[in-house]
Amino acid sequence: MKRIAHNHSMLVLLITLTLLLVLPSCNIPLINGSGTDEAIDDGGGNGGIAGRVWHDLCSSPPEGIQMETAPEGCVRGPDGMKWVANGKLDVAEIGLHGVDVRLGTGPCPSSGSYATITAADGLFLFSGLEAGDYCVSIDPESEINASVLAPGIWTYPVSTTELGVIGKTVTLGVDEVRSDIYFAWDYLLLPPFELIPTNTPVVEATTSATVTIEPSATPAATSTQTPTASPTLGDSDPRASLGDPTWQDDFADASDWAIYEDDHARFEIAENDLAMTAFNADYYNGWLLSWRKDVNFYIEATGTVETCSGRDSYGLMFRAPASDKGYIGYLFGISCDGRYSLRSWDGEVMSKILDWTPSTHLAAGSEQTHRIGVWAQGNELKLYAQGELLTTLTDTTHSEGLFGLFISAAQTPNFTSNIEEFLYWDLQ
Repeated sequence: MKRIAHNHSMLVLLITLTLLLVLPSCNIPLINGSGTDEAIDDGGGNGGIAGRVWHDLCSSPPEGIQMETAPEGCVRGPDGMKWVANGKLDVAEIGLHGVDVRLGTGPCPSSGSYATITAADGLFLFSGLEAGDYCVSIDPESEINASVLAPGIWTYPVSTTELGVIGKTVTLGVDEVRSDIYFAWDYLLLPPFELIPTNTPVVEATTSATVTIEPSATPAATSTQTPTASPTLGDSDPRASLGDPTWQDDFADASDWAIYEDDHARFEIAENDLAMTAFNADYYNGWLLSWRKDVNFYIEATGTVETCSGRDSYGLMFRAPASDKGYIGYLFGISCDGRYSLRSWDGEVMSKILDWTPSTHLAAGSEQTHRIGVWAQGNELKLYAQGELLTTLTDTTHSEGLFGLFISAAQTPNFTSNIEEFLYWDLQ
Protein backbone atom coordinates (compact mmCIF):
# COMPACT_ATOMS: atom_id res chain seq x y z
CA MET A 1 0.00 0.00 0.00
CA LYS A 2 1.15 3.52 -0.79
CA ARG A 3 -0.63 6.27 1.04
CA ILE A 4 -0.19 9.98 1.38
CA ALA A 5 -1.88 11.54 4.35
CA HIS A 6 -4.12 14.57 3.92
CA ASN A 7 -1.40 17.11 4.63
CA HIS A 8 -0.37 18.97 1.51
CA SER A 9 2.57 20.61 3.28
CA MET A 10 4.20 17.20 3.30
CA LEU A 11 3.65 16.52 -0.33
CA VAL A 12 7.03 18.01 -0.92
CA LEU A 13 7.93 15.06 -3.10
CA LEU A 14 11.00 13.01 -2.80
CA ILE A 15 13.72 11.42 -4.92
CA THR A 16 16.28 7.79 -6.30
CA LEU A 17 20.05 7.31 -6.40
CA THR A 18 23.00 7.33 -4.75
CA LEU A 19 25.45 10.13 -4.61
CA LEU A 20 25.02 10.76 -8.31
CA LEU A 21 22.97 7.81 -9.52
CA VAL A 22 24.23 6.42 -12.75
CA LEU A 23 21.40 4.61 -14.50
CA PRO A 24 21.77 2.19 -17.39
CA SER A 25 20.17 3.16 -20.69
CA CYS A 26 16.42 2.75 -20.71
CA ASN A 27 13.59 3.53 -23.06
CA ILE A 28 11.80 5.62 -20.46
CA PRO A 29 14.20 7.58 -18.24
CA LEU A 30 13.98 7.29 -14.48
CA ILE A 31 14.35 10.11 -12.04
CA ASN A 32 17.24 9.94 -9.67
CA GLY A 33 18.59 12.38 -7.17
CA SER A 34 17.14 15.13 -5.03
CA GLY A 35 14.05 17.30 -4.75
CA THR A 36 13.58 20.85 -5.98
CA ASP A 37 14.85 23.91 -4.15
CA GLU A 38 11.47 25.58 -4.24
CA ALA A 39 8.08 23.84 -4.41
CA ILE A 40 5.04 25.57 -5.84
CA ASP A 41 2.06 24.94 -3.57
CA ASP A 42 -1.34 26.45 -4.28
CA GLY A 43 -2.80 25.00 -1.10
CA GLY A 44 -5.76 23.51 -2.94
CA GLY A 45 -5.19 19.78 -2.59
CA ASN A 46 -2.87 16.93 -1.81
CA GLY A 47 -1.73 15.98 -5.30
CA GLY A 48 1.69 16.60 -6.78
CA ILE A 49 3.62 16.60 -10.06
CA ALA A 50 7.38 16.20 -10.18
CA GLY A 51 9.99 15.42 -12.80
CA ARG A 52 13.36 16.22 -14.24
CA VAL A 53 15.00 18.07 -17.11
CA TRP A 54 18.32 16.51 -18.10
CA HIS A 55 21.14 17.03 -20.59
CA ASP A 56 20.86 14.37 -23.29
CA LEU A 57 24.46 13.94 -24.41
CA CYS A 58 25.48 13.53 -28.05
CA SER A 59 28.83 14.67 -29.41
CA SER A 60 27.68 15.23 -32.97
CA PRO A 61 30.36 15.46 -35.70
CA PRO A 62 30.50 18.71 -37.67
CA GLU A 63 29.72 19.06 -41.37
CA GLY A 64 32.13 17.13 -43.55
CA ILE A 65 32.91 14.31 -41.11
CA GLN A 66 31.15 11.05 -41.94
CA MET A 67 30.55 8.47 -39.22
CA GLU A 68 29.66 4.89 -40.12
CA THR A 69 28.57 4.08 -36.57
CA ALA A 70 26.69 6.27 -34.15
CA PRO A 71 28.77 8.32 -31.70
CA GLU A 72 28.09 7.37 -28.09
CA GLY A 73 24.60 8.45 -27.02
CA CYS A 74 23.56 9.50 -30.53
CA VAL A 75 21.00 8.38 -33.10
CA ARG A 76 20.17 9.57 -36.57
CA GLY A 77 18.09 12.73 -36.71
CA PRO A 78 14.78 13.09 -38.58
CA ASP A 79 16.62 14.07 -41.76
CA GLY A 80 18.60 10.83 -41.65
CA MET A 81 21.86 12.75 -41.84
CA LYS A 82 22.67 14.58 -38.61
CA TRP A 83 23.33 12.85 -35.31
CA VAL A 84 21.20 13.84 -32.30
CA ALA A 85 20.93 12.59 -28.70
CA ASN A 86 19.04 9.34 -28.18
CA GLY A 87 16.34 10.44 -25.72
CA LYS A 88 17.56 8.00 -23.05
CA LEU A 89 19.07 8.70 -19.64
CA ASP A 90 22.56 7.30 -20.13
CA VAL A 91 25.63 7.04 -17.92
CA ALA A 92 27.10 10.44 -16.97
CA GLU A 93 24.04 12.44 -18.08
CA ILE A 94 23.07 15.06 -15.51
CA GLY A 95 20.12 17.29 -14.71
CA LEU A 96 19.89 20.87 -15.93
CA HIS A 97 19.78 23.55 -13.27
CA GLY A 98 17.90 26.83 -13.63
CA VAL A 99 15.29 25.78 -16.21
CA ASP A 100 11.94 27.62 -16.01
CA VAL A 101 9.10 25.05 -15.88
CA ARG A 102 5.45 26.11 -16.13
CA LEU A 103 2.26 24.44 -14.95
CA GLY A 104 -1.09 25.29 -16.46
CA THR A 105 -4.58 24.05 -15.59
CA GLY A 106 -6.26 21.95 -18.24
CA PRO A 107 -4.69 19.90 -21.03
CA CYS A 108 -1.82 21.26 -23.14
CA PRO A 109 -1.33 23.87 -24.39
CA SER A 110 -1.73 25.69 -21.08
CA SER A 111 1.05 27.43 -19.19
CA GLY A 112 -0.21 30.34 -17.16
CA SER A 113 -0.88 29.10 -13.63
CA TYR A 114 2.41 28.37 -11.84
CA ALA A 115 6.15 28.42 -12.44
CA THR A 116 9.22 26.90 -10.78
CA ILE A 117 12.94 26.60 -11.48
CA THR A 118 14.75 23.27 -11.64
CA ALA A 119 17.17 22.44 -8.85
CA ALA A 120 20.86 21.60 -9.18
CA ASP A 121 20.05 18.11 -10.42
CA GLY A 122 17.35 19.22 -12.86
CA LEU A 123 14.38 18.30 -10.69
CA PHE A 124 11.17 20.28 -10.39
CA LEU A 125 8.07 20.00 -8.22
CA PHE A 126 4.51 21.32 -8.08
CA SER A 127 2.54 20.29 -4.98
CA GLY A 128 -0.76 21.06 -3.27
CA LEU A 129 -2.71 20.18 -6.44
CA GLU A 130 -6.33 19.15 -6.76
CA ALA A 131 -7.52 16.36 -9.05
CA GLY A 132 -7.76 17.31 -12.71
CA ASP A 133 -5.80 17.89 -15.90
CA TYR A 134 -2.59 19.92 -15.95
CA CYS A 135 -0.05 20.90 -18.57
CA VAL A 136 3.66 20.85 -17.69
CA SER A 137 5.55 22.87 -20.27
CA ILE A 138 8.94 24.42 -21.00
CA ASP A 139 9.61 27.22 -23.45
CA PRO A 140 13.32 27.20 -24.44
CA GLU A 141 13.00 30.76 -25.76
CA SER A 142 11.53 32.30 -22.61
CA GLU A 143 13.44 35.09 -20.90
CA ILE A 144 14.95 32.72 -18.34
CA ASN A 145 15.50 29.70 -20.56
CA ALA A 146 17.06 31.48 -23.51
CA SER A 147 20.36 31.77 -21.64
CA VAL A 148 20.07 28.28 -20.09
CA LEU A 149 19.03 26.08 -23.01
CA ALA A 150 19.94 27.68 -26.33
CA PRO A 151 20.97 26.42 -28.77
CA GLY A 152 19.48 22.96 -28.69
CA ILE A 153 16.54 20.64 -29.33
CA TRP A 154 14.17 18.45 -27.34
CA THR A 155 14.75 14.70 -27.60
CA TYR A 156 12.30 13.39 -24.98
CA PRO A 157 9.33 12.87 -24.69
CA VAL A 158 8.99 13.75 -28.38
CA SER A 159 9.22 10.95 -30.92
CA THR A 160 11.25 13.15 -33.26
CA THR A 161 13.55 16.00 -32.37
CA GLU A 162 11.93 19.41 -32.41
CA LEU A 163 12.37 22.98 -31.34
CA GLY A 164 10.06 25.31 -29.45
CA VAL A 165 7.72 24.83 -26.48
CA ILE A 166 7.35 21.28 -25.24
CA GLY A 167 4.50 20.17 -23.02
CA LYS A 168 2.98 17.10 -21.43
CA THR A 169 -0.60 16.72 -20.24
CA VAL A 170 -0.88 15.11 -16.79
CA THR A 171 -4.15 13.86 -15.29
CA LEU A 172 -4.17 13.69 -11.48
CA GLY A 173 -6.60 11.70 -9.39
CA VAL A 174 -7.55 12.74 -5.87
CA ASP A 175 -4.36 12.98 -3.76
CA GLU A 176 -2.35 11.38 -6.58
CA VAL A 177 1.38 12.03 -6.96
CA ARG A 178 2.95 11.80 -10.43
CA SER A 179 6.73 11.68 -10.40
CA ASP A 180 7.42 10.55 -13.96
CA ILE A 181 7.44 13.80 -15.96
CA TYR A 182 10.76 14.04 -17.80
CA PHE A 183 12.22 16.26 -20.49
CA ALA A 184 15.53 15.73 -22.35
CA TRP A 185 17.46 18.57 -23.98
CA ASP A 186 20.30 18.13 -26.48
CA TYR A 187 22.70 21.07 -26.66
CA LEU A 188 23.69 21.15 -30.33
CA LEU A 189 27.22 22.34 -29.57
CA LEU A 190 27.86 20.36 -26.39
CA PRO A 191 29.78 18.26 -25.73
CA PRO A 192 32.28 19.23 -28.45
CA PHE A 193 33.06 16.54 -31.00
CA GLU A 194 36.48 14.91 -30.81
CA LEU A 195 37.70 12.54 -33.48
CA ILE A 196 39.58 9.76 -31.70
CA PRO A 197 42.38 8.10 -33.74
CA THR A 198 41.88 4.36 -34.20
CA ASN A 199 45.20 3.61 -32.48
CA THR A 200 44.26 5.55 -29.34
CA PRO A 201 42.71 3.47 -26.56
CA VAL A 202 39.45 4.83 -25.19
CA VAL A 203 39.21 4.86 -21.41
CA GLU A 204 35.70 5.18 -20.02
CA ALA A 205 35.29 7.65 -17.18
CA THR A 206 34.21 6.30 -13.81
CA THR A 207 31.84 7.97 -11.40
CA SER A 208 34.18 8.38 -8.46
CA ALA A 209 31.82 10.69 -6.61
CA THR A 210 29.80 7.77 -5.34
CA VAL A 211 32.75 5.83 -3.94
CA THR A 212 33.31 6.29 -0.24
CA ILE A 213 36.06 3.99 0.97
CA GLU A 214 36.78 3.59 4.64
CA PRO A 215 39.68 1.78 6.28
CA SER A 216 38.89 -1.84 6.99
CA ALA A 217 38.74 -3.03 10.54
CA THR A 218 38.68 -6.39 12.24
CA PRO A 219 35.12 -6.96 13.44
CA ALA A 220 34.76 -7.50 17.14
CA ALA A 221 32.71 -10.46 18.29
CA THR A 222 29.24 -9.56 19.47
CA SER A 223 26.17 -11.43 20.59
CA THR A 224 24.24 -13.25 17.86
CA GLN A 225 21.06 -13.48 19.89
CA THR A 226 18.05 -12.39 17.87
CA PRO A 227 16.04 -9.62 19.54
CA THR A 228 12.70 -10.93 20.73
CA ALA A 229 9.72 -9.52 18.83
CA SER A 230 7.07 -7.97 21.06
CA PRO A 231 3.39 -8.39 20.25
CA THR A 232 2.77 -4.78 21.22
CA LEU A 233 4.78 -1.59 20.82
CA GLY A 234 6.81 -0.54 23.83
CA ASP A 235 6.41 2.84 25.48
CA SER A 236 9.70 4.07 24.01
CA ASP A 237 8.77 3.02 20.47
CA PRO A 238 8.01 6.15 18.38
CA ARG A 239 5.29 4.28 16.51
CA ALA A 240 3.33 3.91 19.74
CA SER A 241 2.54 7.64 19.87
CA LEU A 242 2.75 8.82 16.26
CA GLY A 243 -0.42 7.27 14.86
CA ASP A 244 -0.80 6.67 11.13
CA PRO A 245 2.26 7.54 9.03
CA THR A 246 2.25 10.46 6.62
CA TRP A 247 3.45 8.07 3.92
CA GLN A 248 4.29 4.41 3.77
CA ASP A 249 5.53 1.99 1.15
CA ASP A 250 5.45 -1.80 1.16
CA PHE A 251 7.17 -1.95 -2.25
CA ALA A 252 4.35 -3.37 -4.29
CA ASP A 253 5.92 -1.40 -7.15
CA ALA A 254 8.73 1.09 -7.81
CA SER A 255 6.61 4.21 -8.31
CA ASP A 256 8.30 6.08 -5.46
CA TRP A 257 11.86 4.99 -6.21
CA ALA A 258 14.18 5.34 -9.17
CA ILE A 259 15.52 1.82 -9.09
CA TYR A 260 18.77 1.26 -10.98
CA GLU A 261 21.84 -0.91 -11.37
CA ASP A 262 25.44 0.10 -12.04
CA ASP A 263 28.86 -1.47 -11.59
CA HIS A 264 28.63 -1.19 -7.81
CA ALA A 265 25.08 -1.73 -6.64
CA ARG A 266 21.60 -2.78 -7.68
CA PHE A 267 18.23 -1.64 -6.37
CA GLU A 268 15.17 -3.55 -7.58
CA ILE A 269 11.64 -4.49 -6.54
CA ALA A 270 11.36 -8.24 -5.96
CA GLU A 271 8.47 -10.04 -4.27
CA ASN A 272 7.16 -6.90 -2.53
CA ASP A 273 10.63 -6.02 -1.21
CA LEU A 274 13.18 -3.44 -2.19
CA ALA A 275 16.22 -5.66 -2.78
CA MET A 276 19.49 -3.75 -2.34
CA THR A 277 22.71 -5.47 -3.41
CA ALA A 278 26.30 -4.23 -3.11
CA PHE A 279 28.35 -6.17 -5.65
CA ASN A 280 31.88 -5.58 -4.40
CA ALA A 281 33.41 -5.79 -0.91
CA ASP A 282 34.99 -2.34 -1.21
CA TYR A 283 33.13 -0.15 1.35
CA TYR A 284 31.30 1.56 -1.51
CA ASN A 285 28.14 3.33 -0.31
CA GLY A 286 25.36 3.28 -2.88
CA TRP A 287 22.06 4.90 -2.04
CA LEU A 288 18.57 5.49 -3.31
CA LEU A 289 16.57 8.59 -2.36
CA SER A 290 12.83 8.97 -2.57
CA TRP A 291 11.00 12.14 -3.56
CA ARG A 292 10.08 13.41 -0.14
CA LYS A 293 11.89 16.26 1.51
CA ASP A 294 11.48 17.38 5.13
CA VAL A 295 13.14 19.00 8.13
CA ASN A 296 11.53 17.38 11.18
CA PHE A 297 10.38 13.79 10.81
CA TYR A 298 10.55 10.19 11.92
CA ILE A 299 11.42 7.57 9.30
CA GLU A 300 11.63 3.84 9.72
CA ALA A 301 12.55 0.84 7.58
CA THR A 302 12.34 -2.90 8.18
CA GLY A 303 14.86 -5.08 6.38
CA THR A 304 16.41 -8.54 6.37
CA VAL A 305 19.99 -9.25 5.33
CA GLU A 306 21.05 -12.33 3.45
CA THR A 307 24.57 -13.77 3.83
CA CYS A 308 26.82 -11.18 5.48
CA SER A 309 29.84 -10.71 7.72
CA GLY A 310 31.79 -8.05 9.57
CA ARG A 311 31.09 -4.48 8.58
CA ASP A 312 28.66 -5.19 5.72
CA SER A 313 26.00 -2.58 6.39
CA TYR A 314 22.79 -0.93 5.27
CA GLY A 315 20.56 1.75 6.66
CA LEU A 316 18.85 5.10 6.28
CA MET A 317 20.13 8.19 4.52
CA PHE A 318 18.37 11.41 5.52
CA ARG A 319 18.51 15.21 5.31
CA ALA A 320 20.18 14.70 1.95
CA PRO A 321 20.03 17.77 -0.30
CA ALA A 322 21.59 18.16 -3.73
CA SER A 323 24.81 20.15 -3.88
CA ASP A 324 27.46 21.06 -6.43
CA LYS A 325 29.31 17.94 -5.23
CA GLY A 326 26.33 15.62 -5.62
CA TYR A 327 24.07 14.46 -2.82
CA ILE A 328 25.19 14.98 0.76
CA GLY A 329 23.62 14.05 4.07
CA TYR A 330 23.53 11.74 7.09
CA LEU A 331 23.86 7.94 6.97
CA PHE A 332 22.53 5.89 9.89
CA GLY A 333 23.71 2.35 9.35
CA ILE A 334 23.69 -1.03 11.06
CA SER A 335 26.31 -3.70 10.34
CA CYS A 336 26.40 -7.48 10.20
CA ASP A 337 28.52 -7.61 13.36
CA GLY A 338 25.76 -5.98 15.45
CA ARG A 339 26.92 -2.37 15.42
CA TYR A 340 25.48 0.98 14.39
CA SER A 341 26.94 4.33 13.35
CA LEU A 342 26.01 7.81 12.21
CA ARG A 343 28.12 9.35 9.46
CA SER A 344 28.04 12.50 7.36
CA TRP A 345 28.91 12.73 3.66
CA ASP A 346 29.88 16.18 2.35
CA GLY A 347 30.45 15.18 -1.26
CA GLU A 348 34.14 14.42 -0.72
CA VAL A 349 34.71 13.03 2.77
CA MET A 350 32.71 10.58 4.89
CA SER A 351 32.97 11.74 8.52
CA LYS A 352 32.02 9.64 11.55
CA ILE A 353 29.73 11.52 13.92
CA LEU A 354 29.29 8.30 15.90
CA ASP A 355 31.74 5.47 15.19
CA TRP A 356 30.53 1.88 14.89
CA THR A 357 29.09 1.00 18.30
CA PRO A 358 27.79 -2.40 19.49
CA SER A 359 24.23 -2.71 20.80
CA THR A 360 22.23 -5.49 22.41
CA HIS A 361 19.28 -4.38 20.26
CA LEU A 362 21.10 -5.42 17.08
CA ALA A 363 21.47 -9.10 16.19
CA ALA A 364 24.73 -10.05 14.50
CA GLY A 365 24.97 -12.49 11.62
CA SER A 366 23.20 -13.43 8.41
CA GLU A 367 19.43 -13.70 7.88
CA GLN A 368 18.66 -11.15 10.60
CA THR A 369 15.68 -8.78 10.46
CA HIS A 370 15.81 -5.31 11.98
CA ARG A 371 13.44 -2.36 12.22
CA ILE A 372 15.52 0.82 12.34
CA GLY A 373 14.41 4.43 12.62
CA VAL A 374 15.59 8.04 12.83
CA TRP A 375 13.84 10.80 14.74
CA ALA A 376 15.13 14.14 13.43
CA GLN A 377 13.83 17.30 15.06
CA GLY A 378 15.90 20.46 14.87
CA ASN A 379 19.49 19.64 15.83
CA GLU A 380 18.46 16.57 17.85
CA LEU A 381 18.84 13.16 16.19
CA LYS A 382 17.54 9.98 17.82
CA LEU A 383 18.52 6.57 16.45
CA TYR A 384 16.28 3.52 17.02
CA ALA A 385 16.42 -0.23 16.47
CA GLN A 386 13.52 -2.62 17.12
CA GLY A 387 11.62 0.34 18.60
CA GLU A 388 14.32 0.90 21.25
CA LEU A 389 16.33 4.11 21.55
CA LEU A 390 19.99 3.49 20.72
CA THR A 391 21.29 6.99 21.31
CA THR A 392 20.48 10.70 21.09
CA LEU A 393 22.89 13.02 19.31
CA THR A 394 23.07 16.74 18.62
CA ASP A 395 24.47 17.79 15.26
CA THR A 396 24.03 20.77 12.94
CA THR A 397 25.76 19.51 9.79
CA HIS A 398 22.62 18.93 7.70
CA SER A 399 19.33 20.72 8.33
CA GLU A 400 16.94 19.35 5.69
CA GLY A 401 16.73 17.25 2.58
CA LEU A 402 15.54 13.98 1.11
CA PHE A 403 15.61 10.56 2.70
CA GLY A 404 16.08 7.00 1.51
CA LEU A 405 18.24 3.91 1.94
CA PHE A 406 21.84 2.85 1.40
CA ILE A 407 23.91 -0.34 1.28
CA SER A 408 27.64 -1.05 1.57
CA ALA A 409 29.61 -4.30 1.39
CA ALA A 410 32.82 -4.50 3.40
CA GLN A 411 33.53 -8.24 3.53
CA THR A 412 30.86 -9.98 1.42
CA PRO A 413 30.56 -9.62 -2.37
CA ASN A 414 26.91 -9.41 -3.48
CA PHE A 415 25.79 -8.45 0.01
CA THR A 416 22.00 -8.06 -0.09
CA SER A 417 19.41 -6.54 2.21
CA ASN A 418 15.69 -6.84 1.46
CA ILE A 419 13.60 -3.92 2.70
CA GLU A 420 9.97 -4.89 3.27
CA GLU A 421 8.56 -1.60 4.55
CA PHE A 422 9.42 2.10 4.70
CA LEU A 423 7.41 4.57 6.79
CA TYR A 424 7.55 8.33 7.25
CA TRP A 425 5.90 10.69 9.74
CA ASP A 426 5.96 14.47 9.42
CA LEU A 427 6.72 16.00 12.83
CA GLN A 428 5.83 19.54 11.61
